[in-house]
Amino acid sequence: MELIIKKLQNIEDKLDGLASIFAIVTFATMSVLVCMQVISRFFFSYSFQWAEEMGRYLFIWSTLLAAACAVHSHLNIGVDILVNNLRGKAQYAVKLVAQIFFILAVYILTVYGAQQAIDVFNAGQTATSFPVSAGLLYLSVPVSGGLMLFYTIVQLLELLFHGEFRENKIRDFFRGAA
Repeated sequence: MELIIKKLQNIEDKLDGLASIFAIVTFATMSVLVCMQVISRFFFSYSFQWAEEMGRYLFIWSTLLAAACAVHSHLNIGVDILVNNLRGKAQYAVKLVAQIFFILAVYILTVYGAQQAIDVFNAGQTATSFPVSAGLLYLSVPVSGGLMLFYTIVQLLELLFHGEFRENKIRDFFRGAA
């Protein structure tokens, strides 16, 4: 089982790297579009019709991918005060229950998000200001949900077979700064 967990962790790290890069690129592109739109409106009294909607699409993608990256680093929202004040088996049990509930929640998000994306693709709905399927926007939910689901399952396996989550330098950095 140790070998399987290591391979899953390796896949998890590579997926998180790709998601991080994509989140950064979409956020940077969105920032450039918004700045371009503001400059164009202010100095030239001209507005690009597609820039606002494209910025919205990019913002949603970058936010949801960044949320998946936060799950990978254990930086997602949680009530740490309870878990940090528990020790031993009680802390382990709370972490285990939290992981199981999170898996259920993300599974529901992913399944219903995928269904919504499929419905929008099948309906042929497009963005209002440029000829791209609106399904691409909706696809951000099952993609990020799938990443979160995979990350959380790997973390559950770590907890079950190692008794704790693996070391995470990003998480430890932010927890040390708090």
